[in-house]
Formats: sequence, C-alpha cells, structure tokens
Amino acid sequence: MKKILLIALLFTSFDLLAQTKSVDVPDLADASIKGLDVPTKDLTFDAKSTNNKEPVFTSVDVEPRLQGGIANFYAYLQENLVYPKKAIKQRAEGKVFIAFIVEKDGSLTNIKILRGVSPEIDAEAGRVVGNSPKWLPGLQNEKPVRVQYSIPITFKLPPEAILKHELLMDSLRSIPAEQKIFTAVEAEPSFPGGIEMFYRFLQYNIRYPAKAFEDKIQGKVFISFVVEKDGSLTDIKVLRGIGGGCDEEAVRVMKTSPKWRPGIQNGRPVRVQYTMPISFTAIKR
Repeated sequence: MKKILLIALLFTSFDLLAQTKSVDVPDLADASIKGLDVPTKDLTFDAKSTNNKEPVFTSVDVEPRLQGGIANFYAYLQENLVYPKKAIKQRAEGKVFIAFIVEKDGSLTNIKILRGVSPEIDAEAGRVVGNSPKWLPGLQNEKPVRVQYSIPITFKLPPEAILKHELLMDSLRSIPAEQKIFTAVEAEPSFPGGIEMFYRFLQYNIRYPAKAFEDKIQGKVFISFVVEKDGSLTDIKVLRGIGGGCDEEAVRVMKTSPKWRPGIQNGRPVRVQYTMPISFTAIKR
C-alpha cells in the first residue's frame, strides 16, 4: 500500500553547548516506497561508537558534507527512509534531532538521538544516518578533522496516508480470522537462525545477473511476501525494482527460502505481510 513520507531536512553544523547556525532548505515530497505500512527489515544500521581522543570541532573552515552535495543526500534519504508501521498506526509525527561525528575518513560515528519522536521513528532516523555513505570530511587549516554535526529529520504523515491506513484496517476486520493477513503482530515472523543466517542464505544463493553486472546496475530491490502460518512464503512480489534481472533474481531466491518461524498473535500463528529490501552491489570480477 502506497504511503507518502514527507521529509523536511535542515542541515546544521553546531556546538552542543552554543547557538547553532542553520540554512533553510526546501521540503521533500513523495519520498515513498510501496508497502510502507508493513513490517520492513533492513538491519544494517550500526550506530558506531569510537574512543578516539582526537579533538572534535564544532566550527571549521570547510564543513563536512555528503559526497555529491545536498541533492545527493536528499536522494539517499528518499531511497532509504521508511515510515515505521507502528508510527503510522499511532499517527506519530515530529522532528528527530540526531547528532554524530564526521570522522577524518568521512565515516559517521557516535550517532545519538538528541531529541526524538517515538522509539520506532528515532530508530529509523538513526538507521538511515548510520547507513549513510561516507562524507567528505571537514577541513581546518586545509587538513581533515573530526567534526560534530546534527541533522533534524521531520516525519509527517499526510491526511491521505492516515485515511488509507484506516480503510485497510476496516477491510481487515471484515475478513475471517483464518484468512486475515496481519501487518502488525505480537511476535513478528523470523528466518530460522535469525537475521545473520538470513544474510548468509542470501550470500550463498543470490547470483548477480550478468546483464546487471555488465550495465553496472546496482541498488535495492524491495520485496513483499506473506509468511504463512506454517512458515512458508507466498505471494512474493517486487514492490520496487532496479531492473537488469535483479528483480527476478530477488524473487527467485525468496522462493527457495526455508520456512520461517511464523508470526504470533494472541498466542497463535497467523499470516503476516512482510517486506524487505535486498541489496545488489556489483563487485569487480
């Protein structure tokens, strides 16, 4: 089901104990993916922490920035931010203030939520920032230095997103319990052995399509499927693809998946709608 995620960004290089300086930037609209209201798993977020004792600057000659500039960061967020399903259900909205250090090599460490909205929204903001490509580091006296940085990210649901969620809930209430497909359950379905085993399964079974490799096609294929009460996967679909044979390969691999542990609601296994992104990154042969 299509949801629209409006993201308003404000970049700030700041001193945590002093007044910040800011630059207004335009709102982003339609930064959405299909299936936004169903469980989404992309557990690559690593809020790195460091014991580096080198000084951290709050003001530098040249401020750090994502490679490609502000437009590239917009594109990155638009591609990767997912409005949490629980936040949609609770109509949670607001601005997450997130701080981090841009290291001398451009990596982001010490990622912290300064002020949040909800546990789910805060985690999503942290996940996406934690997965960011390396930045161009800040410069002081023409040398790279560690720089403290903050980004407020606004999560806002438009009225049509709320209405569609309510219509979905109404339609689900009219479905017999044994046929109902849940989008939120007490215990979510999981791959046998956990997420690490699922990564291993993908690593051993995905074959990078020759056409995609030759055409240098890479990115994320968003897959939707239903985890049945017996753990089997059905109704496997591509919500958003990248072409070059990657979409078909993602579906093929998911069809070969071992049975999952089913989702549990009220102590009983139930059918659960699920989505996940599968990344295709070309590596030189």
